[in-house]
Formats: sequence, C-alpha cells, structure tokens
Amino acid sequence: MKVWLKRILIGLVAVLIVALVGIAIFLLTFDPNAYKSRLEQLVYERYHRTLSIEGDIELSLFPRIGLAVQDVSLSDRDSPATFASFDTARFAVAIWPLMFNRLVVDHVAVTGFKAWLVRDEQGRFNFSDLVHRSGSLAGAGNAGFSLSGADAVGPVLARSAAAVSQAMIPPALAGTPSSAPAVLAANPVDRADFQIDIAGLDLKGGELHFFDRQTGAAGRIEQFDLVTGRVTFDQAFDVSVKGRLLGDVQAMDAGFEGQALVQIDPLERTYSAQRINVTMAGALADLQARAVTLRGNLVYNEFSRMFSASNLEFQVQGDLDGAQPVKDLDTRLTVPQLRMDRSKAELQVTRLAVRSNGQSANGSFELALNAPSLSVSPELATGEPVAGTLKVNSPDSVLGVSLEMAGLGGDAFDVSLQELKLDATQQRGDRLVNIQMSSPATWAPFLRRGGLSAMKGDVRVEDATLPGGRFQFPFIGSVRTDLFDDELTASINAVLGGSKIDFAMAVSQLANPQVAFDLTTDNLDLNTLFPPPVEPAPRAVSDGEETEPQAAPEAKPEAAEPPAQPARQFDWSFLESAHVQGNIKAKALKAGGVELQGLEAAVLAEEGVLQVHDIRANLYGGSLESNVSLSAQHEITLDLSAVSIDIRPLAQALMAEQRLTGTGDFQIALSTQGQTMPALISALGGNVRANVRNGAWIGLNLDQTIAEMEEVLRNTFSGQLPEIANRFDPSRRTTFESLNIDLALNSGQGQFTELDLESPSVHVKGGEPASIDLVNRQLDVVLHVTPQASADNTQSTRSILRDIAIPVRVTGSFDDPAYKVQWQEVGHRAVKEAIQEGLLDILSGSSGQGGGSLLLPLPDKSEDARRDPLKSLGNT
Repeated sequence: MKVWLKRILIGLVAVLIVALVGIAIFLLTFDPNAYKSRLEQLVYERYHRTLSIEGDIELSLFPRIGLAVQDVSLSDRDSPATFASFDTARFAVAIWPLMFNRLVVDHVAVTGFKAWLVRDEQGRFNFSDLVHRSGSLAGAGNAGFSLSGADAVGPVLARSAAAVSQAMIPPALAGTPSSAPAVLAANPVDRADFQIDIAGLDLKGGELHFFDRQTGAAGRIEQFDLVTGRVTFDQAFDVSVKGRLLGDVQAMDAGFEGQALVQIDPLERTYSAQRINVTMAGALADLQARAVTLRGNLVYNEFSRMFSASNLEFQVQGDLDGAQPVKDLDTRLTVPQLRMDRSKAELQVTRLAVRSNGQSANGSFELALNAPSLSVSPELATGEPVAGTLKVNSPDSVLGVSLEMAGLGGDAFDVSLQELKLDATQQRGDRLVNIQMSSPATWAPFLRRGGLSAMKGDVRVEDATLPGGRFQFPFIGSVRTDLFDDELTASINAVLGGSKIDFAMAVSQLANPQVAFDLTTDNLDLNTLFPPPVEPAPRAVSDGEETEPQAAPEAKPEAAEPPAQPARQFDWSFLESAHVQGNIKAKALKAGGVELQGLEAAVLAEEGVLQVHDIRANLYGGSLESNVSLSAQHEITLDLSAVSIDIRPLAQALMAEQRLTGTGDFQIALSTQGQTMPALISALGGNVRANVRNGAWIGLNLDQTIAEMEEVLRNTFSGQLPEIANRFDPSRRTTFESLNIDLALNSGQGQFTELDLESPSVHVKGGEPASIDLVNRQLDVVLHVTPQASADNTQSTRSILRDIAIPVRVTGSFDDPAYKVQWQEVGHRAVKEAIQEGLLDILSGSSGQGGGSLLLPLPDKSEDARRDPLKSLGNT
C-alpha cells in the first residue's frame, strides 16, 4: 500500500514538474503579437469587419491568464468606417474555474472607448450581426481553431487559450484543423454549459455616437463612465452610469447619472433593471429640463415581447420652448403595476395616474388622467372607468374638457366600451359653447381596426347677441378607422337652425392624410354660429325736438393714447402638408349680410395651395361664377364673374350703407400677398370692371348741383347767393341709365381707366386725377359733368350750360367724402365773366357781401395753386 502511495505521489510530482516546465517553455517562446494578422483575418472572415490592433498585446498565464491590448478598432460590416475603438483594455482570467467550464474574469478596465451606432433606412442597426450571431471566434471551423483543439498541452491550457483568443494558440499546440469540428461535436454539453463570470467592469471616458437615417436624428454621449459589480449571466449585478448627452440636429446638452440592479439572461433573452434611479438635467431639444427622473423596476423579454413595470415613477420638470412654449412644466406618470405580454395577448394596469400642469403664453393648463384597474386577456376584458380632465385658463377664456371611458368588455382580440363620453365647455366673454358627445366604441388591437359606432351629441351656444340668447343643434354619426388599410371614414348628420347638414369624409394614408369629403346642407345661416358685431344705433331725434347745446367740457389733461394693437397675423403653413378634395352644396347660405342660393363649389388643397373652384350660386336676382385660391406663402387670387346682380342689397350687406343701386354685371380679377389684413390690402393688384344699369348714385345729385350753379350765376350781384352742397347726403341721388367702371389696382392704389355715366339729363366721364387709395381709404376723382337738354329745363339758365363739361372734384375719406365745382375750369363765357366780376371773391366771402351758407374751398395743394392766388379762388 505504501509503495503504491509513493508511486502516486511521485507521478503527481512528475506531472506537476512537466506542466511547470511546459508552461515555462510556453511563456519564454510565445509571442502573442505574432498572431495579430491571424486574428484580424479571422474577424474579417467571420464578420466581414476589419480589426486593427495598433498597440502591443501583453499576455501572462500565472497566477492568472492576463491580457492587455492597446489602440484597437473595429470597422462597420463591409465598410472602412469605424464602428468601435478603445485606447487600452486590461483583464485577467482565473485558471481554476476553467476546469469547471466557467470563465471567471477579474476586473475589466477599458479607457478611451468609442462607438458609432447607426440605424439605416430599413431600421437595421450596424451592430445587428454582432448581436444575433455568436461572438465566439471558435465557431469559425474553417479557420482551424476550436475551443477544445489544444489537447496537446492539456485541458488547462486549452480552456485558457480559448478564453483569451484562439488566434494566439501556436499551430504546434492547436492540433490539426480537421480535428476541430469532431472535437466540437464530441463536447456539445461543454459548449452549452459554458458560463461567463466577470468580477467587475470599469469603463472611463467613453463616447457613444448615434445617427438615425430614418428620422435624421443624431446625438452622442460624452464623458461616459460605466461601473458594474460582478457580472454573471442570469444573476443580478449593480450598474452605475453617468455622462453627458449632446446633439447637433436637435440641440441637446444634458448631464445624466443613474444606478440600477441589472440582470441579463442571453439564452432566454430576458433583461431586467430593478431599483432604477436615473436623473437628467439640461437642454433636450425644445425642453429645458430642470429635472427628469425615472424610478422603479422594468423587465423585458425579447422572445415574447413582454414588458412589465412596477412602482414606476417618471417625472419631467422644466420649460418647453417651440411654437407653443410652456413655462414651469411639471408632468408626472405613476403606475404601481403594468404588464404587457403580446405573446399571451395580456394587459394589466393598476392605478395608473398622469398629472401635468404649466404656464403657456395664453394662460395655464392642468391635465389629469386616471386608470384605476384594467385587465385584458384572450378570455375577458374588464376594468373600472377611465377618466381624464383638461382645464385651460387664458386671459379671455376658460376651457374645460372631460373624457370618460366606461363599461370595458370583450376580450383581447375585440375590446369594447359601453360608452365613450366627451364633455367640453368654453367660456369666452359673454359667449359659452358646450359640446357633449357619447358613443359605444370598439377596437381590435391585432387587426388595428375600430371606431365609434353610434355617436350622438349636442352643441349648445349661449350668447346675448343670438336670437333668444342661445341656440342648440344635435348631431349623430359614426367614425371608423382601419390602421392596416390606413383608412378613416366618418359620417355626421346634424340640424342647425332647422337646416339639415350631411357631412361625409374619407381619409387615407393617415401618416400624410389624403382627405375627401362631401358637405350638403339646406338653409344654413352661419350668423347663428358667428353673429356679426352689433354697432350701437345713433339716438333718433323726433320732429320738433330741439337739442340743447352741450356745455363745453372742462379741459382735462390729455391721456396717453393706448398703444396700437398689432394686426392679426394669418398662418396658412398647414397648407404645405394638406391634401384635401371635396364638394360643397347648399340650397341657401347666409354669412354676415350676404345670402347665396343654390351654392355649389369644389375644394382642392395640394402642393401648398387651397383652391375653391367652380363656385356657382345665385346672388340677389343674378348669378355668379368664381374661383379662389390661397397658398401657404400667403398668396390670394380671385376671379369672379357676376351677372344681373341687384346692387342695393349687396351694397347694404357688404358696406352696411347705401351708395349705389341698380342691376350690375361684374368682372373681377385680383391678387395679393401678405400675412395681415393691412399687408393684403397694400399688395392688392388686378382689375375690376362693372356695368350698372338703371340705378342711382346715392349721396350726390349732379342735376341739383348744376341747378345750384345756375342759381349762383343768376344771383351773382344780388347780394344773396344760394348754398351749394359740398358733402355727400343720403337724401341726394343721381339716377342713371348706365354706369361703366374700369378700375386698375396696383399695390393697393387704384386708377379709374374708365368712368362713364349716362342719364337723361347729364353725361359724366372721368377725368384727372382719378385715383383711389385703398390703404388709407382716400379717393381723389374728377368728374366731367355735361348737362343735356330735357323737356323741363329748356327755358332755364341751364340751357346756357348745356353741352358744357363742368368739372366736379370728389375727394376725402371713404366714410365722409366731399365734392366741389371747379369754376375756373368751366369753359363757358358766362362763368368766365362772372369770375372776372368777382364771383370767386363773393363765394369765398372776401367781399363781405352775400349771405347764406357758402361752400368753403377745399385746399388745393398743387404747385400752380400755391403760385397763383387767383387760380386758388377759381378752384373755390
């Protein structure tokens, strides 16, 4: 027995001595840098990537297998672009655990790590081939390397060399290439049971760059530090990270740090993070974040696409910039339990709550959403009502919206709601608008199809300006959507003011909506929805009532004028992405004071232009045809042709006063561009032609003006001259048989190229100047009035002025124009003699004679008038 024991001990010592000698020989003769090219070749054959090792490789076997490399980079697949690189990496492998098929790595330290992550147009990442294919180089049997191909130096050296790098094993120790597949096949259990255990990972000064070719998003993480505890598959380990998130396409500059307990199971592809505590602060695109926090527990399984969260809390605090800025934004999401499992078609939610508030440019808002309990499975869907509210306070209005979903039923493949209810109220000044709507709802998550099957609701408006102070109109309808076919359809039937409205809409390509609609209505009065402003009527004075003179008010210090309000700007940028086609039909339509009958129009919006074309309607006894277009660049064009229009009601509707009557034909072609109403008027150009028959020009009676001139001539030396009116008076009018107007517009300034009026007693033609200023609402037009013989004036002095062109100049504002006779330009002997005898002095009151209310001259600012006082008197 003792002999055998001695032999065993001697054998063990001999084996140990041989092993030590072999290891010593290996350490003295092995140069790992000699195998750089073979390792680079192996990586390229396996992954079609270029591995570059610029620095030296240091290898040690005792007391641990150690490896240190420098200046290493790896390219993208089939591309010279760099995918990842690092300056230095050091780690060591314990020998004894390799005997039990475990790779135990001591602390790993990496410095200067950089990676460029890219997602292409098809959604593939540039590291997908590394993730979904085995990263073990031992799988490349055609390269002549294997995990167990180093039997010549014993299992210890074989496992050690395989763990570090197969390319670093000398051919003499590796065995024949043909033996590798046989060995692998003989040890499948060893490969399946092989485990990795890393004592810790320390990554300092890393950089991660990301670019998304689908969305154009780009960003990077700098100063990235990662520290972990012991990393073992399917066992939890601590992770601590910090860094700085930066972006150029969307400006980002935010620091972050966090901790979590992470567990990774690569076989089951399950990843979890417990006790998450991540904070971030800084600029995130339009969000100026004071604090972004995430706390809770998350689990995700890639195979089943199962996601669960517990005790989750997500909060954002900061200021939101952009088109709709929000100050002091505070948004919080809390959910004690959330689980979504697509493989089992299950959803479970417990006490989900969302709260958000902030201050916008128009006021403040508050948002709340509560989902107490939801459970959806292939067998049953149940839950408590889900409720949400939104309140918006602004200086001139208050908006409140409530949403409720109740009666959850069905199953995971066909979810139903007994009632989806919406209630919205807005109070703006004295006007209150309330909208109520309810409907059953369905949704098939896997078919991505659903809708509101039986909508019913009511719109209520309360306003003192409305007839009776309020009005209501009910509506019914349905809405259906199919996200697989990318379609949405809607049908709405409503009653407004006793008029039926039918609206049908179909939308395709929901990501870039293509809208088609049809709108049909009976007698629709838009004034019930948008009443025109009511101007206070002046107090009527009864006959015989004398107005008492008002005492002069005491002088008060002049108050500073309030600053002018900026003009309202139009924003038609939405037309850039609008694709709308539809038809409108209305038996009768009233808007403001305009009433249309038999309206038909087609609507087309595409390529940034909205066209309302083929407009046809009956208007005040006549008919019109028109085309209107608006563009996203704020361009407007109008082409209109109208025949046999009764001008009296049209003028009353458009201008709220009577200036012209008769039956007219119109040809209008206008264009303009601008973002405000003043800008649109300033850029207005085009042409307006009008022919009016059997009408009257209200405010000016040219027959009476000529008669007043005759009276002046007749009583020049009588001492008393009659009055000559100089202001437009609604009680005066010039009747005519025809009136032809041709107005050319350019930059808001108009020029009458034709102005011709024919009546039984006078003929009027336009002279110079003949301008109209739409920007400042001024006009300056000379009318050459030629009296014509008539049966009732052949014996009067008027027969002297017959066929004589009498200039009458109309000037002033649109609201209060004035006119005057230009005596000095009347080409008649009697008038010239009267002027020589002092007519103008008498009219101007310079002689001190005469009575009555005489016309005072409007100032003539022409250069000739300033030089010639006599001509100034002549103008008077």
